[in-house]
Amino acid sequence: MTDTLALSEEEWLARLVRAYVGCSVLLTDVAGRVLLLKAGYRDQWQFPGGGMDPGEGPAECAARELREETGLAAGDLRLLVVEWRDAIPEQGEHAHPAVQFMFDGGAVEVGTAVRLQAEEIADHGWFTPAQAAALLQPGAARRLTAALEARRTGAAALLHSAGYVG
Repeated sequence: MTDTLALSEEEWLARLVRAYVGCSVLLTDVAGRVLLLKAGYRDQWQFPGGGMDPGEGPAECAARELREETGLAAGDLRLLVVEWRDAIPEQGEHAHPAVQFMFDGGAVEVGTAVRLQAEEIADHGWFTPAQAAALLQPGAARRLTAALEARRTGAAALLHSAGYVG
């Protein structure tokens, strides 16, 4: 290990881990069905959410993405899951780990209108947790299970996953 005291500030900063940051929202209806979105640019379904903008905090990002993608306003968001995903070596110079924050968006009435972001979101649906897990990428399905448990118990979960996109 290199003696960090011998490094300049610039050298020290260059050695720090860089990570992609994404934020999503677990939103259900009062019947317990999970809202999932189908982006036009991905094969799998996903939670409302996306990448964090510069100067934005995790809860701000989650609320913004929910509003942009669905037209729904987030109330008080409570952290449910933080997932650390390892870097994907095949991404070459862009191979960085990712941190995914998932927040509880609460439950809305059955039949709540969703206004999809036309440029990005092709479809949406309300699914039982089992149906949702089958539609999600395996890592996201694991996050769903942890989020539902965190919602039930009030204790946020920390996950560590092998690298994947989604």
